[in-house]
Amino acid sequence: MTPTFLAELRADDRRRLAATALAAVVGLALALGHWAGLLVAGALVALPQRSVVRGVVAGLALGSVAVGGFLAAFALAGTLGPALSMGQPLWLALAIGLFLPPFGSLLRGVV
Repeated sequence: MTPTFLAELRADDRRRLAATALAAVVGLALALGHWAGLLVAGALVALPQRSVVRGVVAGLALGSVAVGGFLAAFALAGTLGPALSMGQPLWLALAIGLFLPPFGSLLRGVV
């Protein structure tokens, strides 16, 4: 991606939203394979955003979706109660899911 391509992408609202949605899907698919995918997901959703702050907010929103999906998987399996009673391991997993995408989205400040 060249800086000109990113500037044109950020200027067009429809293309920016489409790129953000595609980046979220690709990033979450990567996160299913490895936790580092959350970093990549945050970076991918932040790149089309117009500012660093918007990129970090997009990363935080993606992290919230990831954590929500994680908890929904437990709820659908009927194991949310026992999972919540695990304590620190679950809180660590939730913190990783919530804060890695905004950390990855800081790439927006570089590109």
